[in-house]
Amino acid sequence: MKEKWSILDALRHSRHDWLNKIQLIKGNLALNKIERVHEIIEEIVRDMQHETKLTNLGAKQFAELLMTYNWEAKKISISYEVLGDGCDLSAHDSELTEWCRAFLQVMEQQADMNRESHLEISIEAFDAEVRLFFDYSGTISDENAFMEWLNTHERGASLCLEQFSIHKDEMTVAIKIARKHQG
Repeated sequence: MKEKWSILDALRHSRHDWLNKIQLIKGNLALNKIERVHEIIEEIVRDMQHETKLTNLGAKQFAELLMTYNWEAKKISISYEVLGDGCDLSAHDSELTEWCRAFLQVMEQQADMNRESHLEISIEAFDAEVRLFFDYSGTISDENAFMEWLNTHERGASLCLEQFSIHKDEMTVAIKIARKHQG
């Protein structure tokens, strides 16, 4: 499921997303829900700040995966946040992207189509260390199969599975990127 977006496709999806946000603001203005309009604008600003931080990590394939994931109909929706001062992950881009793509594919297989499922990805990007936390809420049809995948899936040279916890309706996974100290 690796679709290459053309520039026109990307602009079309982006325009669609922005029109939805503007409609949400207009609808709340029409209902005179000024406080909700302010909340929506703050959410948009926060999302754009995280998007900027994500693109500044230098991991272009990884950023593209996260930023375009919700553009197609999937069983799982994702959101992300980037915490910290940032760093250069360009050397880890392919490895991180392939691991996350495989992880998301397994999650899609485990999710129930009839239930809302969401994955929040928190990226702690500090110069000294980088960790990714995956916090999932939704159905997991086979916890043991998922545990097996996490324990045995090839992570690559610089990705390290730190911990995970899997339950029927939720899961948390933490990975660390082992980076050589620069300095």
